[in-house]
Amino acid sequence: MLQEIRRVQRFGRSTLMISLPAEWVKSVGLSPGDTVNIEVLEDGTLRLAPLSMVGRRRERVLTVRVSSGSSENLLTRSIYAGYILGMDRIVIESVSGVLSEVHLKVIRGVVRLLIGSEIIEHTPKKVIIQIMIDPSKYSATAVVGRMSNLVRFMIQHIQTSIIEEKPHLLNEVAELENEVDRLHALSARQLLLAQANRSVSKYLGIKPTLVTEYRAVVRSFEEAADSLYRASEILVVRGSEILAKLARMSEIVKEATDTLLLIVDRVDRCLSQLDPYLINEALNLITEYHSHIRKYNEMLFKEFGLDEAYLAIREFVDRLNEASNALETVAETAFDIAIEKTGETLDISRAYL
Repeated sequence: MLQEIRRVQRFGRSTLMISLPAEWVKSVGLSPGDTVNIEVLEDGTLRLAPLSMVGRRRERVLTVRVSSGSSENLLTRSIYAGYILGMDRIVIESVSGVLSEVHLKVIRGVVRLLIGSEIIEHTPKKVIIQIMIDPSKYSATAVVGRMSNLVRFMIQHIQTSIIEEKPHLLNEVAELENEVDRLHALSARQLLLAQANRSVSKYLGIKPTLVTEYRAVVRSFEEAADSLYRASEILVVRGSEILAKLARMSEIVKEATDTLLLIVDRVDRCLSQLDPYLINEALNLITEYHSHIRKYNEMLFKEFGLDEAYLAIREFVDRLNEASNALETVAETAFDIAIEKTGETLDISRAYL
């Protein structure tokens, strides 16, 4: 890496100037009269580049070679990782004849889950996936808000399916969870790119120093959605028997899910307002929810006794608690973001009500 120390010279009455390193000028092909772009970064440093180079970026390509015996899960993870790591193009090619039917099915399934991805070439031996995402259309706060809403919708579907005994609504929980997964992958890709390119962080609307915190936020919302999906699967697998028993305890179900919805709303406000007092209230509410979960389990045990139905219901309630744990991580991370945005002085001197 080229590093030189040069003295600033005065040019005229009010202009300061510095000469450019000859080696760098030669390497980028800069000539007298050419235009350069100067970007002032957040830390006060300058980034200098010929205007012809600004916005020009080499396409990043990941090639995945497979054989007829290659693992389906490994192929799925490879495509997913390429997407998250910011690849512009992912090439899957067979080294042992044509791509298998199973691998083609995997590729199409993964592409459907990745926002902005499209198959642009499809031959018997090779498939090329192009990632076409405009970062300016997906701000970090907008994506987080959408994920939060999806988690809220999942809770509402679970609640209504039990209280109104509408089991078909549980199928919608799985669809909503898929959408959360899609947004999580998109967010992970965007935030990793923001770490490497400050201009992307501007599109996302966050400071580069907060990328890690926002990654924790989207990951936690994804974990909350996973827990809610597992809760709904318990009801799907056990069928009408469990739903009927839970319907008998509808007051407990409503209280548990209403409080969880309140937690989602409070966490939303934490992220939008970044008020330490508000975040502290949300964390206290979640702590209180954990104690309520223990109370619910005791009440359910008294109602049903220690049988298979109770164990399934107990697992369902535990999955709701898992979702609250993930939302607790969101609130804790919001507190970190609040401190970072506050600066060097954090005022928590007012009386806490």
